[in-house]
Amino acid sequence: LAHRGWHITGIAYDGQRWNASSSTTLLKSKMPSFITELLEEHVVHKRLGLQELAVLAASVEDLVHSETLDLLSMAYEAHNLPTHEPLENEAQEDLVIKTFTLFYTMPWTQETRKNSSAVRLHLESAHKYNPAWNDTLLWVEDLAGTLKYQNHAGQRRFSKGEAYFRSYLAMVHLVEHITDGYGLYQDIQCRELKNMMMGLETQERNDGRVLLANFYMPYRKGTHDFFVERPEYLQSLGALDESDPKRPSVIVPNFLYGRAFCVATDNAFQSFCCVDQCNVLMETLEQSVAHSVASPGLIAEVVAGLPSDTVAAPRNLSGSLRGKLDAIAKQHGGHVPLHGRLFAQWMHHAFPNECPQPREPGVTEAPMTHNEWRARQNTTSYVSKQVIQELLDLAAKTEGPACEDESCMLWADEEELITDIDLKALASPRAEWLHGQQNVVCFLAMCGAVASLMTILLKSFRSSCSVMSPKVAKSSDDALSKVYFL
Repeated sequence: LAHRGWHITGIAYDGQRWNASSSTTLLKSKMPSFITELLEEHVVHKRLGLQELAVLAASVEDLVHSETLDLLSMAYEAHNLPTHEPLENEAQEDLVIKTFTLFYTMPWTQETRKNSSAVRLHLESAHKYNPAWNDTLLWVEDLAGTLKYQNHAGQRRFSKGEAYFRSYLAMVHLVEHITDGYGLYQDIQCRELKNMMMGLETQERNDGRVLLANFYMPYRKGTHDFFVERPEYLQSLGALDESDPKRPSVIVPNFLYGRAFCVATDNAFQSFCCVDQCNVLMETLEQSVAHSVASPGLIAEVVAGLPSDTVAAPRNLSGSLRGKLDAIAKQHGGHVPLHGRLFAQWMHHAFPNECPQPREPGVTEAPMTHNEWRARQNTTSYVSKQVIQELLDLAAKTEGPACEDESCMLWADEEELITDIDLKALASPRAEWLHGQQNVVCFLAMCGAVASLMTILLKSFRSSCSVMSPKVAKSSDDALSKVYFL
């Protein structure tokens, strides 16, 4: 789900306390009762296993696709087109695809679904509401072309492959691919925004933060309209670092992953958000450790070899990072739990532009989208020009460079684990055994290299001895063979 950029209410971590229970009411109301009963029974009697998680993931995927089919039928009905008959021409095909994309990416337009003329007006002005609308249509067109080509390759030579999407079943095939791939497509824009944010600071700054005054600069200059969130909204996202009141900063990954750029769908339980690149790093780490806890040394070794978009590998971890890792282990009997607040905080220090800073201990409010925040606060989520000017004046009065080293970054020593764990029981020999196995493999490889080198030297020595008398050569071979086998 995370790789597709899907944010599922009731499953996704929403920024509450690490050991808090998510509200699954909405998700359960959508799932078949026998599946929820099965999962609840397993939760009562034992922990969820891979099979139960696979059932849950498949159920969620089926729910999303079912909602997608309902939306496709709505696109047909909006223009009084039947689903049981093929579309008449390419114009109708194009109209259905664009209408589905409109309803899917801008759910509020569904209010006009019974008025074909109003839907067409929305299509004409969609680029005004969504700056990426034309790019989205190009992506959908490319996806449709790919599917049409794949279908044409499997048909007879003289079949009408160009009319593939005239049938409803073929259109279902397309919209399911749109649903599965839209999150990854949107993540391209997320990465562009990330690069834009990092470009607002000097290259020397590598703490994953941008001064708030610099954050608003492109909007003030009229360059673009992306970074317009007011400070109060940034606080609700957990994306505002006010540890230095004179130099408030925006935390890059918290801003990108904080649902400010989530595209909500009409089903209320699913939305598309920026792909959390920290999850990719954690997956690699979990595969290498193969356990829920590990020693500081093993974690440091694996993380030092993990590359990201902004961190090169391999690298030497700083003394500050190693010290914080040892401090976490000290709280847990010499082992570091991988799924807790402290280690998430450590990963933010290790990958400041990819891993978000965890919320402050005790914060229970989940990040909200722009619409959710406006409904809750009854005010706009966008910043005013007056506030921007005040921040610029404050930045101009502040003298001296800001502390940008990782040692100056936020750090809270309070731990919050997802579940209660028995560290002594979980710290089984497996993780350390895997680490030891790596050393054994390295030793055997080195021994093999030495043996290969001795074989080459033996052959070379024999060649040199071939010019000598047979007696001397034979005695040399016998002597060297004894040394080799010894």
